[in-house]
Amino acid sequence: MQAKDYTKTYEQLIRTRLKILFPLIFLTVSSYFSFIGVIAFNPKFFGALIVGTKISIGILLGFFLILLIFLITFTYVYLANKKIEPLIKQIQKNV
Repeated sequence: MQAKDYTKTYEQLIRTRLKILFPLIFLTVSSYFSFIGVIAFNPKFFGALIVGTKISIGILLGFFLILLIFLITFTYVYLANKKIEPLIKQIQKNV
């Protein structure tokens, strides 16, 4: 393989990685900052109890936030194994 082919594969690896990372990072950061923003500026909203239970909205949304982060992590692992790892193996094989 020529140096030009290495460069193409490496550039494809970088592009693929960024296409995966940016949406996931945006989703993670925006969800955390939104959650913290509500805590900072409207804590009574999170303190309100859900009708018929003793669970507050904040506890429920915090639980969903944790689930969202697990989902984001699993999504990254799946996409990295499916799209990024083959490119890395291709580069390693040809070095």
